[in-house]
Amino acid sequence: MASPQVTLLIAGSASAGVIHARAMIDHVGHYWLFGAFFAALAYAQVLLAARLYWRPDDRRWLMPAAIASLGVVAIWVVSRSVGLPIGPWAGRPEPLGISDIAATLDQLVFAAVVFRMLRPDLWISARFAWLHGANCSRMAVMAIAFSVLAALAGSHAHPSLR
Repeated sequence: MASPQVTLLIAGSASAGVIHARAMIDHVGHYWLFGAFFAALAYAQVLLAARLYWRPDDRRWLMPAAIASLGVVAIWVVSRSVGLPIGPWAGRPEPLGISDIAATLDQLVFAAVVFRMLRPDLWISARFAWLHGANCSRMAVMAIAFSVLAALAGSHAHPSLR
């Protein structure tokens, strides 16, 4: 049986992956590169969740996955603040959507748990000392519930092409 922290990692990765699969469907018709990015991201996140489920003690992929998650969060911040430099809406910020906020929160929690587990000596890890035991289980349930609702109810809008 996986620890509560690993359960939260599984929930966060799978939840973000499902949202990114939907984002792939939303974006592939606008720009093939965005569709390919979201397809690869969704596949990687769901595959990581499955790997963590089947091999909860294998930690070698966690730090690279946490760093990649923070990279995706950085891309999201740029896309929502100043706009990406490529694509049909280059240089125009995208509006916030419930599903992209949920995926971003999933990825931030994922990274926080990984840093807490693998690098407890870092100053940032001390800020997440509460992420253990039952708190991780509660966070996993909340992440899944919020992400599923966001994926089902959230719509994605783009700036106009004019």
